[in-house]
Amino acid sequence: MSERQSASRQIQPQISSFFVQGSTTKKRALISSDTLIDLTIDDSGSDVERQPPIKKLKSKHPESPTSQWRFDPSSRGEHSGTASVQVHKSRSRADLERILLRTGTQLGRAKDRENLSVSDDSSQDGNDSDPAFTELRAMFSRIPTQGGRKSREKPMVRKTKAAAAVGPSGETYTPYEAQVLSFIKDYPGTILMIEKGYKFYFHEESAKTASGELGIVAYVKRNLLTASIPVHRKEVHLKKLLSKGHKVGIIEQTETAALKKASENKNTLFERKLTQLYTATTYVDEVGSVDDLDKYSAPPLLCLIESHKSDSAEGNISIGMIAIMPSTGDVIWDEFHDTVMRVELETRLVHTRPAELLVPGEGLTKMTQKVLAHFANASHDQRIRTEYFNSTLSGSEAFDFITNFYATKATASTGELSSDKLLALVAGLPQLVTVSLAHSIKYLSTFRIADALLGVKFFTRFTERNHMLLNGNTMTNLEIYQNQTDFTTHGTLMSILDHTSTKFGARLLKNWIGKPLTNKLILNQRIDAVEEIKSSKSPQLVELCRVLKRLPDLAKGLCRIQYGKCSCQELASLLSAFGTITSAFPEHAEEFHSKLLNDIFSSLPKLKAPIKALLAAIDIKKANSGRKDDLWTDPEQFPALDEYKLLIETVKSELDEELKSIRKLLRKPSLAWTTVLGNEYLVEIKKSEDRAVPTNWVVMSATKSLRRYHTPEVKRFIDELSRYREALNAEANKAFASFLNFIASDHYSVMRDVVNNLAIADCLLSLAHVAHQQGYVRPEFIEEDSLEIVEGRHPMIEALRTDPFVPNTLCIGGDYPRSSIITGPNMGGKSSAVRMVALIAIMAQIGSYVPARAVKLGLLDGVFSRMGASDELARGRSTFMVEMAQTSDILQKVTRKSLVILDELGRGTSTADGMAIADAVLHHLVEQAKCKTLFITHYPLVATELERKFPEEVQNLHMSYTTDIRINGTRDVTFLYQLTPGIALESFGVECGRLAGLPDNILRIASERSELCRTVTEQRTRRSRSVHACHSPPFSLTILQDTQAYGCHCSRAFNTRCNETGRTPNRTGTVVYN
Repeated sequence: MSERQSASRQIQPQISSFFVQGSTTKKRALISSDTLIDLTIDDSGSDVERQPPIKKLKSKHPESPTSQWRFDPSSRGEHSGTASVQVHKSRSRADLERILLRTGTQLGRAKDRENLSVSDDSSQDGNDSDPAFTELRAMFSRIPTQGGRKSREKPMVRKTKAAAAVGPSGETYTPYEAQVLSFIKDYPGTILMIEKGYKFYFHEESAKTASGELGIVAYVKRNLLTASIPVHRKEVHLKKLLSKGHKVGIIEQTETAALKKASENKNTLFERKLTQLYTATTYVDEVGSVDDLDKYSAPPLLCLIESHKSDSAEGNISIGMIAIMPSTGDVIWDEFHDTVMRVELETRLVHTRPAELLVPGEGLTKMTQKVLAHFANASHDQRIRTEYFNSTLSGSEAFDFITNFYATKATASTGELSSDKLLALVAGLPQLVTVSLAHSIKYLSTFRIADALLGVKFFTRFTERNHMLLNGNTMTNLEIYQNQTDFTTHGTLMSILDHTSTKFGARLLKNWIGKPLTNKLILNQRIDAVEEIKSSKSPQLVELCRVLKRLPDLAKGLCRIQYGKCSCQELASLLSAFGTITSAFPEHAEEFHSKLLNDIFSSLPKLKAPIKALLAAIDIKKANSGRKDDLWTDPEQFPALDEYKLLIETVKSELDEELKSIRKLLRKPSLAWTTVLGNEYLVEIKKSEDRAVPTNWVVMSATKSLRRYHTPEVKRFIDELSRYREALNAEANKAFASFLNFIASDHYSVMRDVVNNLAIADCLLSLAHVAHQQGYVRPEFIEEDSLEIVEGRHPMIEALRTDPFVPNTLCIGGDYPRSSIITGPNMGGKSSAVRMVALIAIMAQIGSYVPARAVKLGLLDGVFSRMGASDELARGRSTFMVEMAQTSDILQKVTRKSLVILDELGRGTSTADGMAIADAVLHHLVEQAKCKTLFITHYPLVATELERKFPEEVQNLHMSYTTDIRINGTRDVTFLYQLTPGIALESFGVECGRLAGLPDNILRIASERSELCRTVTEQRTRRSRSVHACHSPPFSLTILQDTQAYGCHCSRAFNTRCNETGRTPNRTGTVVYN
């Protein structure tokens, strides 16, 4: 036999394998490798009329066309059916494949997709040859001829690969390691979580950071420092990293295993790319997430732009800001002027509580940088991330950028999202705010959530005419949002007033509390609604309470729809919730006296038509199960889904036929497919059965008693089925995304309006709940500039303590003095009393009932407080400096309609300086500002002098007490906690020390020296009064000096008197007990 004949015999099995019946394993085994196949034999084996020829698919590969060239005999067995059925199936599959090729679907191997094309029957070009035979002929041509003559083909020139880089371990970088290093280079400053198999991996600096923050092990693997977490724990660790202020990028495999296996580059590295990028503010958690425990949390991104003259002091600056809450869609903007202490900036930081700052890398003044750094480092719950941008846009550049953004986004939108309307609203913003908005859009675009800024009509200004702005220091001193003990909401005004049922309602109530109303008309409308809810038994109000308790966070859900990140289950939950609202309130006839309540209920039926259409488009049950491919009630809405489903069913039917063949081969009619750990279509055979299994079957798993196999045909069908399923999943995701886009563009506005009205209703119901509490009354707003509180109580102390709170009555303004100086013993209740006044005033102007017997007040335009003592070393400010800065801010902003609370002003310095500053500040408030003032002091001389000089404007009050002398000479003090006219003669500091547990010997010495100083003080005071009787000075100025008298620290007060002629003043000294 010649070499050519030998080679032909050796290649024959490969040729015949193209024509062996693909689905009948037994028959394939019976065909000899030497048997020649006659291709002219009819497949059907009968005289049945031939069907029209089916178009064939060309291919450059001999492997892919096996399904076309597979030999199908007319009868596969007793139960295999007729030849006509087989021909019909082949034509059906060919038609489906032709449809897929027409729609550009990416199925099968990548190289096959490039080379496959639909052609007519070979008779059209007069050539009966087939590409497969052409390839076979080429194979024969490459076989060496007799005599060992070499082929005429030119020798192939091999290209030498470049030398691979060597890593720190001394080994070359693997393709995966090289891919990782390219990602690290492309995304600096980002913690990268890279998907690989069933884990997410951290490498290099990301691994080092993740190891410290997450408490996981970092180790060196080949050339890279590595740490890893399981895929199912991704969200848990992601949220933890975000809460620590990190930026995290998710890099995922963009190729699935099935498509990779069928592609041309199946032996190469998986393709990966950055699919998600997050920070604390740009991560929008799922609606109803178990980790979303804080209902007030909607951490904003705050962008600041500062403008100042180069030759001006740091105090003369303007700041533009925009605060964006991506998780709720709320946007707050403002432009303001600030002083050197940046009090206005600090106030806005306290109100908004941003989780991320976006600021220019250069151009901020040093004081602004200090304030931002202090705020970022002072957060108690999470780290504040600061992101810098390189260059600041000019006003014209920012406007051009914004114009292009809104014009692009509004091209396919109508109504409120039309380009003209969006740009008209944006054009009204100040220039610094416009620049801030442009940089915010740039930044959020990298996270693909810039659509949060499309709802321009929902932009709100931070400062408005109808609201009082509580500065940051007042919010802290009065414990409005968080207490000063553990920095939570426990024991705060927020905890007293918040009885909301929804998260979006709680967020609105927080805004109400931080910005009390100053518009009397709006305030009366709000409190009228609260009163009507309190007294009404309307079934609509009852139904409203029931509906609100069952609603998810609709505001967050709408934002996730707008970003295209809403899951199938979330959409079902949101649409069902909106459906509940429309069914509960299908129509509304005005039945309330309150205009606010009528407006709320009249807006709800507007949602009925769009929600009905949306609910009719999807199957809620399928949505709840996450089946995006079976979601749509109208199959013609997305026809490609049905085409993929038919392909899948075709493959499944072939698998059923294959099962019949396997049953016949194994002589086991009861054989069924087995699925184990995700492996489908397994043939399970027990070892005890001792059955003969073909050698080409692949063992997929085994136990002690059985084995599970995949036949070659089953394996091919499974690969095909996986490709179709993945294609179906991709098309289903595409259809779902288009549906979300439709909701966002056509129905977002009306749905958001309904959510806003429901939030107002929730807040009113919460305030009505407060009104139901015992001892709460409706405040009365009067035109007179006065404040009258009869038997008022501190709302938080009353709620926290079991024993009753001692009420107090206070009247300032009107027929009473506008300023009150309050003295009294330590721990006597002075601070609690003045806080009570401020809190009741704030609650009244929120629209809430208040804890008192009666309250009358003229509207306040501001509440200012300076209480406590603390330093800010990070900003280079001592305790006394902080005290003076806060006082300075109050003096600059106070008006006649303001309420000012000052607690022990001047205690942070020497007694002489402290008394002098306290006296001067009080003079200014009484004479110049003429505001309502509550001034707590331990300086009796200041109190008596002011009351003597301004008897109509100043009154002295003290916290009453009683004392008892013990047998051993010590005193017991009983605090009565009642505001009483007059001045307190003692502060009882020694008695307070006794309660604190100071040693008895120290208390005895302190008591003796205190009594000695008191005696000296009284003698000096009587001597000073005798001098006062001899002189009638036009004015008096008190100068204080520290001195040592009888071994104890005292203060010498010199009263300098000058007459109108300007003669030399007389000086008399008085020792004043400190």
